Amino acid sequence: MHLNDALRRLQFWTAISAFALLLATYRLWTPQTAFPQVPVFEILCHAPAWLDWISLAALVLGLALLAFSHSTISSNGGCVLVLLSLPTLVCLDQHRLQPWAYQLWLFVAIWFLLGLRKQIDAMRWLMVSIYFYSALGKCDYEFLHSVGQQMLGAILKLFGQDVALLPDLLRLGLVSTFPLAELAIAVGLVWPKSRRIAGLFAIGLHLTLILALGPMGLNHRLGVLIWNAQFAMQAMLLFVSLSRSDDENTKDKQMVAPKSRNGLQSSAQAFGVVLIWTAIAMPMTERFGIWDHWPSWALYAPHSSRVRVEVTAASFSRLPTELVALTRKPSPEMDEGFDLVSVPIDAWSLETLDTPIYPQSRFQLGVARQVAAAVNSNDQVRVTILGTANRFTGKRNTETLEGDAALEQSVRNYWLNTHPRGWLVR
Repeated sequence: MHLNDALRRLQFWTAISAFALLLATYRLWTPQTAFPQVPVFEILCHAPAWLDWISLAALVLGLALLAFSHSTISSNGGCVLVLLSLPTLVCLDQHRLQPWAYQLWLFVAIWFLLGLRKQIDAMRWLMVSIYFYSALGKCDYEFLHSVGQQMLGAILKLFGQDVALLPDLLRLGLVSTFPLAELAIAVGLVWPKSRRIAGLFAIGLHLTLILALGPMGLNHRLGVLIWNAQFAMQAMLLFVSLSRSDDENTKDKQMVAPKSRNGLQSSAQAFGVVLIWTAIAMPMTERFGIWDHWPSWALYAPHSSRVRVEVTAASFSRLPTELVALTRKPSPEMDEGFDLVSVPIDAWSLETLDTPIYPQSRFQLGVARQVAAAVNSNDQVRVTILGTANRFTGKRNTETLEGDAALEQSVRNYWLNTHPRGWLVR
């Protein structure tokens, strides 16, 4: 397959997959009120709903142009629409910074800024970094003892085996093969001689995940399965289908431009290269709290920071209707003024938006603020902020917040906004 054909199929498949993912999580992308929205900047807390709708329409149009247009002009127009609309939607709600949306934006930036040869190289390096950081995020105590065990159990269940019957040491050893396999794939994709076989293993990895996470396994949401299918096809197109002769000898005609355009083209390519290498490098800072967990490709990695929310038994009935249905009802013997009920904000996100809650304490603190507003008293809400888990022990730093003053003080610990949309700044 020639580079032009590979790129065209990649654009089509990525755009179609993005359509499917938008449909699978459609409520997330609308100005819904069933689950709190937390903008990136506090000034956007009172942004009008029409801004979401216009941005969503622009995103859909941009994806359509990328999927079905055969004209360079309309394809570039599609890139511009996606590059502008997607960040706008994310700024209006941090929850929309889904890993697949972030990958989509980076791919579109590559297509718009770089020449054909550099596009293939940049996408490959980005994919390698995703596998590498995803593996690194699983090389820790939390994954080995929680999510990894669940995934192993789901895989063994497909073969009629019970993970609970295995010795503890053997279970840990088997779980540890998951990140090691991802790491081996990342390394194999770097070298031309091993690239094709590593690409086939990557496809096998995603097909296995679809089985383990699908209806016969852990029964995760549809968006997770679609994204794994997208990755499998991208691995096929980027690492398996391209022959070595095409890979090494095809000339990039897009880079042979008239001299009058060389300056602009060179600047765009330089900016694109810096952008992609920044995206590849920044996940190194995730454990230090600089880069968010999902843009750092911490996928199925339970070490992420989070928030635990509890309300008094007396305020249980004032929770949003959807949340009341998900929260365990207080028992009659509980003291309504002092005993606390755990509020499952993660399940709230899954039930209302069909997507996991954004795994960042900053965002989840905004959700907790909305819960406090719903019960009309922050004094009846306890918020516990749990920091990123230690890689070797699983231990976390914790901070407990009770009352208005403590919640307001917590804002100073974050660079970005923690107020929910519609929040009345006091």
